[in-house]
Amino acid sequence: MGRTSNGFPDDDHQQLQNGAVSDAATSRHYSLADHQSEDADDIDETDIRAVVAKDYSTRRLPAITDTHQSPVIVPGSGVSMGRPFIKRREHPLTLRVTVLTLMICILVTGIFTISPLAADGAASGVTAFQTLAGSLSRNGQPSYFYYTTVEGDSAESIARKFHVQLGGIYKLNNLYAGEEISIGIAYKIPEDPNYGKGYTPRTIPSLSAANFGNKRFGPNWWNSMAGINIPSDSPCAPDGGNNPLGYQLTAPNWNARWVRGFIVYGTWVYHTGADLAAPRGNPIHAAQQGQVIWAGYDATNGLGWSVKIDHCHHLSTVYGHMDKLLVKTGQYVVQGQPIGLEGSTGNSTGPHLHFMVEWNNMWLDPTLYFASTYTITHYVSP
Repeated sequence: MGRTSNGFPDDDHQQLQNGAVSDAATSRHYSLADHQSEDADDIDETDIRAVVAKDYSTRRLPAITDTHQSPVIVPGSGVSMGRPFIKRREHPLTLRVTVLTLMICILVTGIFTISPLAADGAASGVTAFQTLAGSLSRNGQPSYFYYTTVEGDSAESIARKFHVQLGGIYKLNNLYAGEEISIGIAYKIPEDPNYGKGYTPRTIPSLSAANFGNKRFGPNWWNSMAGINIPSDSPCAPDGGNNPLGYQLTAPNWNARWVRGFIVYGTWVYHTGADLAAPRGNPIHAAQQGQVIWAGYDATNGLGWSVKIDHCHHLSTVYGHMDKLLVKTGQYVVQGQPIGLEGSTGNSTGPHLHFMVEWNNMWLDPTLYFASTYTITHYVSP
């Protein structure tokens, strides 16, 4: 290809090129020849210069050349020769289903968690999620529902209300023998009326024979052992020997109402003492003289503010659920002395005194040491 002195292609090549370009762009060709003929006087042909597209193949971009005659517009197909868009990555169907399922589970769980469910007042304060979980059987547990205790409830009254086994309630809720329930707590109630029949709950581990005799002043009432290391000057109850009435105990909660007593359910002790109720704040009295070996708050096994007194001769008494204590550990007390005020602390569903009589630190029926229900609820001089 020849070139002129000014660097542009020679005329022969330019004519061939112009012909090819004109043929390729006949549909949109614009020539200045007509314009020149109309305005020949005004336009100098030698000054006409235009850079136009030249395409030898559809496989590459157009080349650039020069023409003396006219500019040419080369038509395009409208389709980019490059790939400006990246195809969106497709997600497997299983991944989409998994994400959707997870979102639904989160939504449903949130709804069940924040939505309280109350059916006939039996599950007040229990979320629908708890109720739904209780309807499923896991690890051998039966289906169950929740019941929130109210004032005056007891485990046996709940068992009667729903026609289920008392042992079933203790087994489902992992309660130990003699443990009382608390007000405002949601307990599991089995739907199977026979679940827990013949069940024997666990006892307080510290009450096993291997733990007896550890400490006189222990960290709680059941680990404060009566009968050991008794001070020589400690006041003691009369030795009644084999006659329980010979120990001459007097009522601990004067002018109280009898609520319930010592209860044995099958082979285990369900209720470990006597519940005696009077107006809240009623003074609680020592049933006999002795030394206080425990005075504090039982946060583990439900007695709340409580006191234990060693009366010597294997005998001790325990007082629970008080609102306030009036004695301290190690203190000597006389019979009838106020030791606290009636309350409802610990596992309790209403103000009352939980009164226990122990022989060698094991609870037994308190009524054996009183002549009648009247003498355990009202003061009678020994």
